[in-house]
Amino acid sequence: MADVGRFKPYIKLLILVLILGSAALIVRVTPVGEYVSREGIASAIGTVRGAAWAPVVFVIVYATATALALPGSALTITGGALFGFGFGALLNSIGANIGANAAFLLAKALGREGVERLGGKRIEGLNRATVKHGLFGLLILRLVPLVPFNALNFGSGLTGLKWRDYAIATVVGILPGTLVYTFFADALIQGSTQASQDARTRLWIAAGLFLMLSLVPLVARKLGFRLSAQSSSEVSP
Repeated sequence: MADVGRFKPYIKLLILVLILGSAALIVRVTPVGEYVSREGIASAIGTVRGAAWAPVVFVIVYATATALALPGSALTITGGALFGFGFGALLNSIGANIGANAAFLLAKALGREGVERLGGKRIEGLNRATVKHGLFGLLILRLVPLVPFNALNFGSGLTGLKWRDYAIATVVGILPGTLVYTFFADALIQGSTQASQDARTRLWIAAGLFLMLSLVPLVARKLGFRLSAQSSSEVSP
C-alpha cells in the first residue's frame, strides 16, 4: 500500500497527460477534427444560425474544447460570426472562462503533486513567485499574451496559485482579446453581407484593433525583457 501511495502522484499526472493526448488525437484522426476546422466552423454558421439551442450548445462546445486544451481562437471568431458582437462576446467570455477554470482545476487535481515531485526545488521557487505575485502577475500574462492561453490555464493549475486569484485574473485578463476577436468576426460578416459605408468602416476598425492586438506580445517582449529576466532569476534556485 505504501508503494502505491508513493507512485499515486505520478499515476495522476500520467492520467492528465493521457486525457489531453487523447483529446488531441481524436481531433486529429477522427471526423471531430472537421467540426473544429475553419471549414467546419463556416458550415456550422449557416446551419445553427437562429436556432434557440445554439447559444447553449456553443458555450458547452467552447468550454469543453478549452478544458481539453484544444485551440479556442477559431471558436471565439465563430461566436462573433454567429451571434454578433454583444451576445457573441458574452457567450465567448462564458465559454472561455468555464473551460479555463475547468482546465486549471483538472491540472491542479491530477498534475500538481506529480510535477512538484519531479521538479523539486525549481517548482518550489516557482510556487514562491506565484504566491508573491498571484493575481496581478497572472493578470499581466492574460492582458499581454506572451504565454499561449491553454498553456497558461494548465500551467497555472500546476503551481500554488489560488483558484480565486486565477478566476479573477482570467475574467478580467481575457476580456480585451475576446472583445477584439468577437468584434472582428462580427465586422467581417457584416462587411461581407452589407455594402454600406458603416459596414466597411466597422471592418476597417476591426482590422486595426486585430492588428494592434497581434502586436502586443512583440512590443511587450521588447519593453519587458529586463523585467522577465529579473523574474526568472527570482524563480531559479
